[in-house]
Amino acid sequence: MAQHETTEGGYGPGTYVDTSFTPLPQECRRLLKYFAQITPGFTQDDDVLNDVDFVGNELPILPGPLKAQAMSAVLHAMCGLVGREISEMRGVETGKITINTDQAGLYPASASLVSINGKTMNDMAQDPAILAAATNLEHGALMKNPMHLRAWSIYPTKDAKVWYQIMSNLDAPGFLKAYGMDSEAPVKSNDEAYDLMKAEFSKYSAGELETKNVEHGFCGQTCYTPQQWRKTLMGKRLAGHPIFNVTRARGIRDLPPVPFPFMPADKRPLAGVKIVELARVIAAPALGAVLSSFGAEVVKVESPDLPDPNALQMSLTAGKYTCPLDLNKEEDRQRLHKLLEDADVVVQAFRRRSLERKGFGLEDLLDMANKRGKGVVYLDLTCYGPDGTYSERPGFQQIADAASGCSYVCGRAYGFGEGVSVLPSLPVADMLTGAAGALDVMLALRDRARHGGSYHCDAALTAIDTIQLEPEFGLYSPDIVKRIQDVHGFAPMTPDLHVSDLLFVVIKAWAETTDVLKRKEFFAHFEESPFGKDHVILAPLVRYGNAEVSPYWTHSPVPYCQHPEVQWAS
Repeated sequence: MAQHETTEGGYGPGTYVDTSFTPLPQECRRLLKYFAQITPGFTQDDDVLNDVDFVGNELPILPGPLKAQAMSAVLHAMCGLVGREISEMRGVETGKITINTDQAGLYPASASLVSINGKTMNDMAQDPAILAAATNLEHGALMKNPMHLRAWSIYPTKDAKVWYQIMSNLDAPGFLKAYGMDSEAPVKSNDEAYDLMKAEFSKYSAGELETKNVEHGFCGQTCYTPQQWRKTLMGKRLAGHPIFNVTRARGIRDLPPVPFPFMPADKRPLAGVKIVELARVIAAPALGAVLSSFGAEVVKVESPDLPDPNALQMSLTAGKYTCPLDLNKEEDRQRLHKLLEDADVVVQAFRRRSLERKGFGLEDLLDMANKRGKGVVYLDLTCYGPDGTYSERPGFQQIADAASGCSYVCGRAYGFGEGVSVLPSLPVADMLTGAAGALDVMLALRDRARHGGSYHCDAALTAIDTIQLEPEFGLYSPDIVKRIQDVHGFAPMTPDLHVSDLLFVVIKAWAETTDVLKRKEFFAHFEESPFGKDHVILAPLVRYGNAEVSPYWTHSPVPYCQHPEVQWAS
């Protein structure tokens, strides 16, 4: 494969900008072959890779220099190819794979591309009936008032060239109290709240903010340049792991291969596979939604007491069961243990080692697999990766964006001065890590069926961000960033904006400048759902030539804790 040509430094230290533009479908083909080369266990056969058709417009629809749209398309293509291998093991032909790159651009916005009864997400925010159906899962953690919302913004520090991503960990009152601020301060707007907080946070250096947040158990992150991140101990440690990190668990019983279940009524690749999802917010629920669309039976275990944004229940629970369990209660721990006895896959996205303390860590599940004589796939999804100095720190998508340099690069691309950082326009790290984690699980399930054993997978938000900044990947040049902006006229993106603000900016521009939101083939339609009639969400991206095998969801998204007595159906 020919080396990709870039020039260094276009968006600051450690950035690599393409010397020429390749239309999006062709760029996806190049990146598919690149990822195939760096993914252990993935096919290297050009004939197989060339059996994926990428179709769509040549220009991306996402603003900024990151090739998130191409990565979205490629990750789903890889899931489709492994799904085809699994289908062949089951004696089912899939035919060619098609990925629409325009739809792939919508994928990072999945959580907000929802309509119910003809009302968009923005309309639903004003509809008491729909909000009541969703329940107030967020508990006011984010949207209660401007102080809560702007406790998730990027702020200047004492060093005018170093900015810092502030995160309140869904506990704005406790976080702001640590800095002598009141979460109920009588501010009248988001801008006023931002200015109030900026005056306080700019008294600290980035290092002082880091120390204070660690002392109080909060997350936060200096907005590094890509070069700075690569030089940190944590950056070096994370770079030592493959992006798609699947390993066979060693030092345990040699467990036999586990064939995929025979499911004559459901020809999707993962039909009959049982998955327990222990997670909230976006990345791991997105992962579970991909696996559910490929046919897996997914039970999303949810705490009745932890906040979780309402909107995600309207999209990322499609095809799943949602089961309320409080793992602080012995009775509920026993119920989860019973559920796990038959599980093929466990996906967990809480802070590393937190589930170990409750008896549901990797070693606990490997021991359970040994006793039952059937291997398990266990996936850890974290912010910083499987080991190293930051590995047990809490983190969200915004933290990964700040650490990796993605926020810094976006700030430079949008014309701001040195150090001023801006979030990528959508929850890119979350959604792409979900797709990458789904690929990990599918690779592990394939290998369990071929070779037996149990498997451990690691997916990290920061790893997915950093790969997009490598020279082999490349960034779009300022000319291309301007071309995209000229077509869509996105409103200004600034350091104060939360991802929910940016989602609104992007979706509004799409609605006014392109037909992508009107393409019926891009969306899944459910006539009835617990939220109302005509529930519409973004459809799965993978399309096989054999429509019977193509991913789909068996039922609409469901509310929080909808199935208190859930049992495995298959």
